[in-house]
Amino acid sequence: MRLIGVHRLHHRGGGAESVHLDHLMLFREMGWDCAEFAMQHPRNQPSPFSDYFPSGFDPDEGGLVHKVKQVARFMHSTEARDKFARLIDDFRPDIIHIHGLYHHLTSSVLKPAVDRGIPLVFTLHDFKLICPAYHFYTEKSGVCEGCGGGKQYRCLTRQCKEGPITTNAVYALDGLFQWHSGRIRNAIDMFVGPSQSIVDKFAEHGFDPAKLAYVPNFFETTDDAPEDHAMVAELREKYGRYVLYFGRLSPEKGINVLIDACARADLPVVLVGDGPKREALMEQAQRLGVKATFIGHQSGSQLWSYVQAATVIGLASVWYEIAPKSLLEAQARGKVVVASAIGGLPEMVRDGDTGFLAPPGNAEALAGALTRVFSMPEDELAAMGERARTFARTTFTRQRYYEGMCAIYDKLLPGAGRRDAQAAQASPQAVAI
Repeated sequence: MRLIGVHRLHHRGGGAESVHLDHLMLFREMGWDCAEFAMQHPRNQPSPFSDYFPSGFDPDEGGLVHKVKQVARFMHSTEARDKFARLIDDFRPDIIHIHGLYHHLTSSVLKPAVDRGIPLVFTLHDFKLICPAYHFYTEKSGVCEGCGGGKQYRCLTRQCKEGPITTNAVYALDGLFQWHSGRIRNAIDMFVGPSQSIVDKFAEHGFDPAKLAYVPNFFETTDDAPEDHAMVAELREKYGRYVLYFGRLSPEKGINVLIDACARADLPVVLVGDGPKREALMEQAQRLGVKATFIGHQSGSQLWSYVQAATVIGLASVWYEIAPKSLLEAQARGKVVVASAIGGLPEMVRDGDTGFLAPPGNAEALAGALTRVFSMPEDELAAMGERARTFARTTFTRQRYYEGMCAIYDKLLPGAGRRDAQAAQASPQAVAI
């Protein structure tokens, strides 16, 4: 079987990039011939197919005049379409799986696949197909589904994107075009949601339920970059027992709520990551007198050392969080998570069993949940962490992901996915965690 994986970037950055790369890695391990298609970028992983990649494009770069000139490229890329057509003709895939194409590759790449009758699968990593601002959330309005029903012009009238009015105008225009043309909805054969919540939300907003499927993400392994035991000991000595947040410092993550909760509970918090709200969050922590340490971006063994040394992981998201792989990675390391009861998070944290949930945006309730964790005897906390580890390792597995995707491919290519799933069962060591 031959598969092309499509994403605008071909390097590890956010969750969508990781899922794209892990998807290709897994299917290659299972004997599939795989190719990738992305735009050119200096951080891209090496690829034998890079000659097919269209030139890099950042829709948010440059001044006003430059952005106005780039409006057409923002919505349609002839270069990406033509290069993707050449890759399809040379590689001859059985199926194409898309993880992200907005603005960089654009929906123009769908036409060559449709013209050639190649099935298209699209993983929903955000709400962009309905909400031009991606998240069903703005810092001004909170959770917002106002663009539903083809009203993407509200991205402009409500100024949902950061930046000048022209940025919002372009995003609104693209959203209206994509929705009312049906270019993506009609071309895609199956949309995959990594949480049941996002599947339900897209069905609620008019997507055909017969073209929606739920397949949870998997985490790769806790052995890819094990923690540094000496560093873990040093961190515990330096910070004592602490709450940890790791990820992007952006408004939808509710980090301001987490800092407020830590102030109420008088708990130290360590924040690993960077983003546009860093300065504002540092000022908030100083104002509230919270013992907060901002570490900046970390990865690999250093990141997992901070995770392992922490008492609890805090994730106070205020948007419809979908299925963060970072949460699975923490649980797989036996860490208890306190999270907001919103989006897909209640599917990943079983309240009172593997962690605790609090209403989104409620700092008082979140403080109570964190206090409860810190007051637990060590053996009870360890037992809860072990249940989280077992849950992550037995529920969000490579085997389940692979078989779920093969079942979808099987519907689009009768017999093909089934034959490969049978091959996987005959070789269980290939899918062991």
